[in-house]
Amino acid sequence: MSIVAGIREFRGVMEISTEDGETLRIRKKHFLMRPLDIGAEIDPEAYENAIASIQFPDAYETALTALDFCARTEKEVVAGLLRKGYVPLAAKSAAERLRENGLINDRQMAVRIAEANTGKPVGVYALKRKLRAKGISEEDVSEVLEAFDDEQQIAAAKAAANKLIRRYDGLPDREKRAKLSQALARRGFGWDAISAAVDALLEDDNFE
Repeated sequence: MSIVAGIREFRGVMEISTEDGETLRIRKKHFLMRPLDIGAEIDPEAYENAIASIQFPDAYETALTALDFCARTEKEVVAGLLRKGYVPLAAKSAAERLRENGLINDRQMAVRIAEANTGKPVGVYALKRKLRAKGISEEDVSEVLEAFDDEQQIAAAKAAANKLIRRYDGLPDREKRAKLSQALARRGFGWDAISAAVDALLEDDNFE
């Protein structure tokens, strides 16, 4: 059991803290269905379960509305619901139901992102970071990025380098090479692709 140490409201969300250091954020309208007072003794798990049972229908509908605007991964759906004041159990349950109903599909999103970037001057490491940040599994990340092999990455790095090189006009070759390499690294290219692209570009006096 825990003792409620503080209750505060911010933009329609109630933040409840206990003397044990736990914090729970709940939408105000749902909190008012199971109100608490400072000093009240509660079982945090049981209280969250009670709130989750109230919140689940709303959480599901809120997530559906969000998906109408753009596709999201399961992790993104859960994070969005938590920000709005749905407790973790309600947020995760709503996301799981959406996945079961085929309305969330992390792998399909990963495939779409990979396909949209196949012909772009984008480094594979930047894509990996983007997919991982969205909550895509490591297995799916590896599989959907198989097309981003050494040959593709060298070609993409060359395309990116060709757009960047003019920034460094007038610099000594060594400094130009260093700055161009750093710029490509920030764009997520590996050093093998960077080296091949920079070597090819700087050796060509007629680059465009």
